[in-house]
Amino acid sequence: MTSIDLDQADRKIIDVLAREGRISNLELADRIGLSPTPCSRRVKRLEDEGVITGYGARINQTMIGQSVVAVVNVSLSQKTAKDTKEFLEIVTHSPEIIECLRVTGDLDYVLRVQTKDVDTLRDFVIKKLRMIPAVNETWTMLVLDVDKASVCASS
Repeated sequence: MTSIDLDQADRKIIDVLAREGRISNLELADRIGLSPTPCSRRVKRLEDEGVITGYGARINQTMIGQSVVAVVNVSLSQKTAKDTKEFLEIVTHSPEIIECLRVTGDLDYVLRVQTKDVDTLRDFVIKKLRMIPAVNETWTMLVLDVDKASVCASS
């Protein structure tokens, strides 16, 4: 994947949309110092070129009963294409997993998991995640606080 050339206006658009994805084109244009039509064209180009890959809402998981956040490190014993595909298929269809990162080093994946309570987290790790044949080992860490997301969400 190659990067594309971005000028200052493109970078401003990206910065504003990263923080405020629901901002109107009129307000975005005003904020970055462009008229609405060129601003809209730039956003469309950034979307078409894959710089902007989507828009989403930040959900307060605690408000919907998902108050336990954990990071689960996963090491696979078998790393064949078939085993990796099976692992990712299960991960993709597990609503408890809100982020999956493939990493280098001793681990293979880092998962961010959110559940309603510790018992549900334990059941998920033991009865679902560790039951995947390719999974060799897991390490689970409870998240006590999320400092950067709290700061970013309030801006």
